[in-house]
Amino acid sequence: MQRKKIGVALGGGTMRGMTHIGVLEVFEENNLPIHFLVGCSSGAIVAAAYACGKLKELKETALPLKNKDRRKMLDLSFSGGGLIKGEQLRSLFDFLTDGKKFEDIKGLKLAFVGTDALTGNEVVIDSGSIAEALEITTALPGLAPLKRHHGRLVFDGGTAMLVPAKIAYNFGAEAVIGVDVSVGRSVITRTVGDFRKMMRKSTLRRVFNPVFKMGDKALNGGEEKFFGAVKSLMRKLKLLDDYEKHRFNFFEAYLIGLRAISADYKKGLFLDDDCDIAIRPDVLHFRRSDVSQAKMMIEEGRKAAEDKMEEIRGLLTKN
Repeated sequence: MQRKKIGVALGGGTMRGMTHIGVLEVFEENNLPIHFLVGCSSGAIVAAAYACGKLKELKETALPLKNKDRRKMLDLSFSGGGLIKGEQLRSLFDFLTDGKKFEDIKGLKLAFVGTDALTGNEVVIDSGSIAEALEITTALPGLAPLKRHHGRLVFDGGTAMLVPAKIAYNFGAEAVIGVDVSVGRSVITRTVGDFRKMMRKSTLRRVFNPVFKMGDKALNGGEEKFFGAVKSLMRKLKLLDDYEKHRFNFFEAYLIGLRAISADYKKGLFLDDDCDIAIRPDVLHFRRSDVSQAKMMIEEGRKAAEDKMEEIRGLLTKN
C-alpha cells in the first residue's frame, strides 16, 4: 500500500520552540518520512536545522544555555529598529544553514511563514537564503529589526498563524502533523483587538469612519493603495518616510505589529481540526524567554511525539 505524503508544521513559541527538537528526534528514530516541513518563528529555526542536517548542532547549542547568557545572545540596542541588533541571531542562522538556499534542500519541501505588516496575512517564504528567511519569520516587532520580502514589510510568522498546517496542505501534503507550543494571543493583543471590534460596531464609528476606511483600504490593497489612502495621516505621524525607507524605532515597529495582529487576533489560532494530528507538548508552564530549560522542553517534545506515534503510523497508510 502506498504511503501518504506527510507534512509537518512547527509553530512558534520563542524558546519553547526548542521542544520541536524532541519531536523531530522521535520522528527520525521511527523512520517517519517528512515530505513537507513548514515552520514559523522559532519553529522555523528547528525546521531549518533539521532540513540542513544540523538538528544535533542546534540541540548542542541550546542545552548548555543559562538565563545569564541571554544578554550575549540578544546584543541589545536601543538605537535601531528593535531592542536587539539581530547580529547574534543571524550568526546562529548562518551556522545552522551553512549558506544554503531553499532550492538546495533535497528530500523534502521546506518553507517558512511570515506576516504581512499591512494586512496581517501570511507570507510564504520558500526561495532564496534560508538564513535571511529566518531573520524575517523570527522578527518580533519591537524586538528585532523588521525586514522586507519582495518589497513587502514582513515580520514574525506566528502573528499570521500560530501553526502553519494550512501551508503544508497547500504544498501538497496528504496528511499533516501540527505541533503547537504556544499559549495563544497576549492580553494586550486581545484587549486592543476587542476594542477595535467594538469601535467598528459602535455609533462612534461615524466619528472614526475616515480612519476605518483607511484601514479597510490597507487590508484590501497593496502598499501603493495604502500610501495613497493614508499619506497625509502617515506624514502627520512622521512614519511615511521611515516606512518607505525601511527605518523605524522599536516602538513604532511594535505598534505596526500590534496593528496587524489585533485586526483579527483569532484568525491565526491553531485548532485540532486544522490538521490530521495535533501534538501539544506539555510546555506551557515554561516561560517563553527561559533559555535554561531547553533540556526539559526537548524531553516534553519527545514524550508528546512518542504518545502519538501509533496514531501517526495508522495515518500513514489510511485510505
